[in-house]
Amino acid sequence: MIYEERRIHLHRGAFQDYRAWALQTLWPGLVDAGHHPLCVLNGLIGAEVEDVVCYTGFEDFDAWQAAQPILAGDSSVPRDWIATEEARPLLASAYRPTGPTRPEDRRPVYGLRRWWIQPEDWLAFNRLSYEGVWPAMDHMGHWVIGQFRDAATTSPLAIINLAGYRDVAHWQATRTPVEHGVPAQELEKLATLGRDRDDIEISSYVCLMAAHWPD
Repeated sequence: MIYEERRIHLHRGAFQDYRAWALQTLWPGLVDAGHHPLCVLNGLIGAEVEDVVCYTGFEDFDAWQAAQPILAGDSSVPRDWIATEEARPLLASAYRPTGPTRPEDRRPVYGLRRWWIQPEDWLAFNRLSYEGVWPAMDHMGHWVIGQFRDAATTSPLAIINLAGYRDVAHWQATRTPVEHGVPAQELEKLATLGRDRDDIEISSYVCLMAAHWPD
């Protein structure tokens, strides 16, 4: 599959109107066309309320291109909501997403983290995430719904991770897993394989985003 990251900056005060359209019109339209919307996010900490990011899965590149009229909205959509908008194709990790986001895997808050690595480290980065970092985090209730890379191979290569939390305090608690009952075996993996992953990273940053789903 191929995924799209659509980054939108709205005019001030327009988020609730955009949210209603995205969840009530855009999301059902994508599902009806056979596509797989993952989440609609907007800024909570480290990004503005009007900063929106949407992730959607498509069967292949042709399906992504064919879906652009749905994603852009028809002529009835008040495009004056949007100050800027850009979209780019992504490739997914072999581990997540595992398909459309199941209700039980949804979280209200997401850490939208971006890393930069060398392109030849992509497979190792994903293996170290899945085997070394995520088990300890998952034990504390976090859940990654997707990890992606740019479809274009660049150096450095941009990586995107969408990790969900119950709230901001839960995100903060996962910074210190040793204090939150994580089994010793998972802590050891986090320490060793997590360090190996850190060695691959060139740079990174994270912002916290609020998640929105259809009713």
